[in-house]
Amino acid sequence: MTLHWRALGIVGVAVSGLLALAAPQQVKANVLSQWVELGTDGNSSVRAIIDDASCPSVVFDGTTVPMTMRSDPSAKFGNVKPAQFAVRGCEVAVPAGAVAGMLDGKPLALPRANPQRIVMFGDTGCRMLTGAPTQACNDAKSWPFPTIAAAAAATRPDLVIHVGDYEYRESPCPADDAGCAGSPYGYGWDAWYTDFFQPAAPLFAAAPWIMVRGNHEDCSRAGEGWFRFLDPSPIGTECRDLTGDYVIRLGDFGIVVVDSAKVDDRGGVDSDQVPVLRRQFNDVRAKIPANAWLATHKPVNAMLAKPRDPQVNIVSNHILQAALGADMPAGVRMYVGGHIHFFQALDFGGARPPQLVVGTGGDNLAGMPTASVAGAEVNGLKAVAAVTVSGFAYMVWDRVDESDWTGTLFDVTGKPLNRCRLADRLLSCGQ
Repeated sequence: MTLHWRALGIVGVAVSGLLALAAPQQVKANVLSQWVELGTDGNSSVRAIIDDASCPSVVFDGTTVPMTMRSDPSAKFGNVKPAQFAVRGCEVAVPAGAVAGMLDGKPLALPRANPQRIVMFGDTGCRMLTGAPTQACNDAKSWPFPTIAAAAAATRPDLVIHVGDYEYRESPCPADDAGCAGSPYGYGWDAWYTDFFQPAAPLFAAAPWIMVRGNHEDCSRAGEGWFRFLDPSPIGTECRDLTGDYVIRLGDFGIVVVDSAKVDDRGGVDSDQVPVLRRQFNDVRAKIPANAWLATHKPVNAMLAKPRDPQVNIVSNHILQAALGADMPAGVRMYVGGHIHFFQALDFGGARPPQLVVGTGGDNLAGMPTASVAGAEVNGLKAVAAVTVSGFAYMVWDRVDESDWTGTLFDVTGKPLNRCRLADRLLSCGQ
């Protein structure tokens, strides 16, 4: 007997329906955050945080590539403060030469060689710590990081550099404080999401990121969240400090990233940390291109007002210059850091890389140094010129040619606060 083609079609539909019912149904992941992060030696990865189910897939140039699980709620992580992470971290390497990527129906900002516009800032979280002045996290004027992230995204950068300190909500909001009422706190996912991942979303969509580890992400604080989500290396099973350096290559331009989260601000040049940091830097020194910046949370050379004696300036730390300075290649044109909550630019007349401090992303601002920084000795060398600016801000750098950049510091409204020019190792900013 010959079956009509319509009958065969009905049978086929019925069989396929039965097979579909029999097959396990994959639950679509609810993506809570997604971004592209730059890593070592020209590599980058797509990162995602999901609340359930299996890791999703990324479509690169029309090809579907499944993500792998980076961190799981049930995984034990040692040497950290107790915290709850009822979410999963996922990751997948960006294929070499990939032009476009899509995750959860949204386009991904893949890396570009030779970036022409770079946004930078750091110290973005909202301060909630017993014994310190509490910020009004519910007030955009008191805690402006969501506004800064949206404004920086509107500049259409090719790259974002966050110089560390992402999560500051360590202690409960005081009972009578309406400014932070209802805020999560601690070192777990809810505090991380509110303090960083949620407000960063528009800037995640705009450009790939370089994540520098801050002291708030060391093993005595929010280190578990750092390793679960942001560290460029495989996660491991416990928190580690002074994890080493790596070089990010973007065409002929590079960024050297130094983990200074646990560097002792009060240590001297004879500190046990000096040889450790020197060895870690020398391990990657040969990979540094002829046109590079060095990014580290704690500035290599910067000055601030002495606590309880603001008429006196002190150097922010002595260890990093002692560890790195003698071995710094000529191709490193500028140091970029945060940690101190203001903007500062120090130039040394080309004798060493100038220092830029951009700890202006949202946390309580630091007091300004009242004594002159220009002409002061900083780790054995006088600052030829120096500018310090107080205010919440982000900085945008535009490339003029190989080693020539112009930079503008913008406040939360988009108003320029200062303009700079970087030519080789000479940094000049408005007074």
